[in-house]
Amino acid sequence: MSVKGSILVVDDELGPRESLRMILKPIYDVHAVDNGQDALDYLCRASVDLVTLDLKMPGPSGIDVLREIKKTRSDVEVVIITGYGTMNTAVEAFRLGAVDFIFKPFNVTEIISIVKKSVERRNFNLAIKSILQRVKALEFLDLEGQGEALLNLSASVHLASEENRISYEIQDSLRQLENFRMQKVSVNYLDFLKVLIYILESKEPYTNGHSERVSVYSDLIAQELHLSSREKEDLQIATLLHDIGKVGLSNRLLEKTKLSEKESLDIRLHPVKGVHLIEPLAFSHTITSAIRHHHERWDGKGYPDGLAGNAIPLLARIIALADSYDAMISDRPYRLGLSFQRVQEEIQTHAGSQFDPFLAEVFLKQVKTEGVIPSIHPSRSFH
Repeated sequence: MSVKGSILVVDDELGPRESLRMILKPIYDVHAVDNGQDALDYLCRASVDLVTLDLKMPGPSGIDVLREIKKTRSDVEVVIITGYGTMNTAVEAFRLGAVDFIFKPFNVTEIISIVKKSVERRNFNLAIKSILQRVKALEFLDLEGQGEALLNLSASVHLASEENRISYEIQDSLRQLENFRMQKVSVNYLDFLKVLIYILESKEPYTNGHSERVSVYSDLIAQELHLSSREKEDLQIATLLHDIGKVGLSNRLLEKTKLSEKESLDIRLHPVKGVHLIEPLAFSHTITSAIRHHHERWDGKGYPDGLAGNAIPLLARIIALADSYDAMISDRPYRLGLSFQRVQEEIQTHAGSQFDPFLAEVFLKQVKTEGVIPSIHPSRSFH
């Protein structure tokens, strides 16, 4: 892959196609084609970071090309640039994985800014995936091999400039793992994942520690359901990684109360992006489906796939309830956490619509009898 970054421009109109090529050529390696089939053929033989894609072209439509790109090259970012778009096509494009949707005639400064941010986000996601893949490999090495691998991994961690703090903290966590190895303690890659998630969540103080709390709440439900040890382990991994798809979303976006349609879609796609991000770990379908579907609703009005009732995987239903509980009791920039009584009322009210009614009953029973769940949250005090 070129150090400069590689862009593929796809547009059947010569004017816009050449304009985009000339605008981006000083910054990136740019290749241009005039139809969707040539674009797909080029992607099969060349490394590309980002595609700018028109919608209305001879042969496959832009939407069909986008769908195929995300099926075969999910790591490639796609920006739609069209003169024929509608709100419906924009929504469909975002649902399929486009990072932005721009109407012609386009603004040069806007194009450069969007392409730059999209390429940086892709590089950041690839860096995180690479780290996960290499840490996963550690569990198959002996202590000596782990030591060498950790040193090489720590030296190679380098993320985009805007993510330097995360890069440094990941390096520090790797050095800590190397210290454990020096003490003859074998490295558990799940322990590293906990450190990584902590680092990523620390960008937003209001969700710091969120995934570990959701893991605790989910485990309490799992105990009552008498899940097998394997199911509990899968649940622990899924809860730990359920929000990893939010990597790359800005603090400003995560803290906003009123979102544009595009911003809302960006957030609603995070379960799908999370599954793509953890592909190197080769987790079971049970784990990946729990991550993908943890924002589905019992009544079918959730996302990303609108599953309903028992069609939603059990682990996803557990995470949905635990995730919502933590969101309700946690402080946010725009409100204080809800009282314990109010949270109970909210769960009871939405049992059978948002939440699995049986799991809601189990969860509330645990809260009332154990008194454990509210007390583990650091920012709340319940009596």
